[in-house]
Amino acid sequence: MSIKFYLRKKTGETKISFRYRRGRKDDIVLTTPFSILAEHWDSQNECYRESLRKRNPKNEIDKLLNKNIDSLNLKLSEFKVSLNGFILDNNYRIDSDKIKGFIAKNYGNTPAKALKPVQSPILISELIEKYIKEKSTFSLGKHKPITAASISKFRVIKGKINKLSPNLAVKDVNDSFRDKFTRWCGEKKYSEITIVKELKIIKTIIKFGKSSKIKVSDDVANWSFYVTPKNYKHPILTFDELKKIESVKLPQDYLENAKDWLLIGCFTGQRVSDLLNFNHEKIVQEDFLTFTQKKTNDEITIFLIPKVKEILTKRNGQFPRKISDQKFNDYIKTVCQLAGLDEKLVGGKMVGNRKVVDTYEKWELVSSHICRRSFVTNFRHILGDEGIMTNTGHKTQAMVELYDQSTQLERARKQKDMILKKLELLEA
Repeated sequence: MSIKFYLRKKTGETKISFRYRRGRKDDIVLTTPFSILAEHWDSQNECYRESLRKRNPKNEIDKLLNKNIDSLNLKLSEFKVSLNGFILDNNYRIDSDKIKGFIAKNYGNTPAKALKPVQSPILISELIEKYIKEKSTFSLGKHKPITAASISKFRVIKGKINKLSPNLAVKDVNDSFRDKFTRWCGEKKYSEITIVKELKIIKTIIKFGKSSKIKVSDDVANWSFYVTPKNYKHPILTFDELKKIESVKLPQDYLENAKDWLLIGCFTGQRVSDLLNFNHEKIVQEDFLTFTQKKTNDEITIFLIPKVKEILTKRNGQFPRKISDQKFNDYIKTVCQLAGLDEKLVGGKMVGNRKVVDTYEKWELVSSHICRRSFVTNFRHILGDEGIMTNTGHKTQAMVELYDQSTQLERARKQKDMILKKLELLEA
């Protein structure tokens, strides 16, 4: 005589069935009053999988899981003992109807309520990966795929959260977490603007979680952000400084190559990831360059102003040799130093992995992004915001404003020059 427990389904919540066999005469298959998630079933030992048990449970969820494992396995064991006793009491003269009667009498006509599988809370690290997976795929009318740079940024944030609060549940991302995250980042010397940017990303991911029916804290929706205004401007290269750079004699060819890239960058306003990949084969109608911006995947066409074409002519129609972003950043500092850009400025300079604000000579503050800021600052009053956005690919006037490093007095002077030129034309 044997009673074997088994499942008829391989996935999802299902009733636990049993088979009673006694020789060839009796072979009865029925269901028990108990249910389980199929993935939690141990078919070899015919019980709730013991490997799912939490050792040294530290929270109520883990304790409840262990309790459910013990409860179901005990009930299955008692059911088998009780059914065996019933069969013996009836001297093996039983059929399926008698066993159904036994179950109804001892367990009620309504099967015992199924044990709900314990669902571990969704972790914020899991939600970040879910967000990356969904947003990495093009969705017509919803969004373009996120870039590799964005994915890297999200995973950096995930790493910080895991260092700060391992196994942090989505529902526990709240005001208390924000305060803890801000303090931790501050202790690690991250800048205020970096902390705020990352909190904004976390807020976006929590909003995504809520739309996915994941339990989130109501705190996050009310997060607002403030960054203390900087008391300094980012450096740019003026037209006069660009002339100094253009005319400086350099001791090595690699510096001359970097100088030409710097000048082209300041006269086109492109990100370094696009600038250093310019290709003469993409020049159309002699005056225009068409390319796809790496960050946004937008196709853009820009006018090559005479200064850029002069450099191309000097190089037999070719752009300078390709170099890495890092070498470009290093070399243009040397170029600007040799060009005599030694004005003392307050600014942020990378020291190790952190930006340190102090007073430096201007050449020390030069980096690849000076190209984009210089173009916006130098040409905004000439091209207007729409013209700037056409050239740079910026999507909003607010971003143009962010890149324009002119002071109010400098903007007024530029407007004065424009107005006087217009008046001269009217009087002519």
